[in-house]
Amino acid sequence: MKHTHKFTAAILASFLSWSFVADVSAASVIAEKEVNAKCYVQLVGGGETISLWLVKPSLLKSLPSTISGQEILVITTQKKAHIYRAEECVLEEDDFNIARARVMDKETPR
Repeated sequence: MKHTHKFTAAILASFLSWSFVADVSAASVIAEKEVNAKCYVQLVGGGETISLWLVKPSLLKSLPSTISGQEILVITTQKKAHIYRAEECVLEEDDFNIARARVMDKETPR
């Protein structure tokens, strides 16, 4: 019986420590502040543009796959278009690796 109490106490302590870790992880994700990002995208039917987004930093890597198929307003033409494929997404203050994207980024009004 003594062993049963020790075993139960060990299980309970383990459970409480894991639930505390989960609570801390969830709180850090919730508290994560969104940042401005920009993506160099190909449009359905041809064309390309720089698309601006507000995302959490942890989601920046998955942003290209997330925005494919999304409808956006193309700033330069004031017309809506669908994103065919996002070639590259970076933080707004960073430079693109793709040369064409860097040129377009300088010409994009904000």
